[in-house]
Amino acid sequence: MRRIFPLIITSALCLTLAADSTGGISGKVLTKGGQPIPKAVVTLKRTDITYVKELKTDANGKFIQVGLAPVEYDVLVHAEGFVDYMEHFKIPLGELKKKDFTLLSTEEAKLAAPTTAVAVAADPGAQLEDAGYAAFNEATGLYNAKEWKKAEPLFEKAHTSLNESLAKTKDDAAKEQIAEKLKTVSRVYGVVLYEVGKGEKVTAKLDQAKPLLEKAFELNNKDMRVAEALLNISKEKGDKEGEAKYQTAIDAVVGKRPENAYNEGVAAYNANKFKAAKEFILKAIEIDSKFADSYYMLGLIETNNNSMKAAKEAFKKCLELAPTGKHAGECKEFIKAL
Repeated sequence: MRRIFPLIITSALCLTLAADSTGGISGKVLTKGGQPIPKAVVTLKRTDITYVKELKTDANGKFIQVGLAPVEYDVLVHAEGFVDYMEHFKIPLGELKKKDFTLLSTEEAKLAAPTTAVAVAADPGAQLEDAGYAAFNEATGLYNAKEWKKAEPLFEKAHTSLNESLAKTKDDAAKEQIAEKLKTVSRVYGVVLYEVGKGEKVTAKLDQAKPLLEKAFELNNKDMRVAEALLNISKEKGDKEGEAKYQTAIDAVVGKRPENAYNEGVAAYNANKFKAAKEFILKAIEIDSKFADSYYMLGLIETNNNSMKAAKEAFKKCLELAPTGKHAGECKEFIKAL
């Protein structure tokens, strides 16, 4: 053996499912010694929409879930007394993905270093690789808890160490493994940098995040977590070409959403650009004629345009679609006044 790795990635085996419109996953959560870990939590998070599914292992460390959309997922495995493990993969269509996870105890992760001095001397990238994996392991729990600032330096260390290891390692098989793992590390590090930059309006962080996220998008243009981050960075930078590119990618996966045009309309309205606001709101209505908020905004716009009859009709439509909605009371008042 070359050395013991802090992260152990197991192979996947696909089995046929009866349904052909969904997929599934099954497997075990094990210790390094191969013992089952009961009550471990396997969390599946879709990257295209807000969807989280938590699975718990049984007494034999087993878990299974069918009926999953065949899309990309962030997967976090957690068990008390063990280091969290995170991976990113796609659930196959019409098949059951067999995936076993091996967790290391906190002590094992700390001690997971090159096994012999000979191995280190033979491969100068070994220590760097182990340091990168250890930092990544430590950071995954912080990522899951959305503690972006605490996670950032650990992911930076993982990213830097693995890149240096890739440049120095002499083992071809190890180089291939490192390069593959770097795809996940770079993607997650990019997301963390984006979250820190977005949350604190730190442009430099967004600049750092952009190339990492762009590379992740090249590898998978259906990764909605990445596409939405790049869309927002493009908006922050005033990059219209980028906005169009990433919005098109998002629309291709989840369909056109009225919220995007609606939000643009609200921004234009707040800036007293009523003509532009109306165009955006009409676009939102075109995308989804039952999106009640659009008619509420249209009523406000028409009121400012002194088109009272049109405003009244818009408020009536909003009330018709959402009689108990958040704007229902205001619409009733406006209708009486008009």
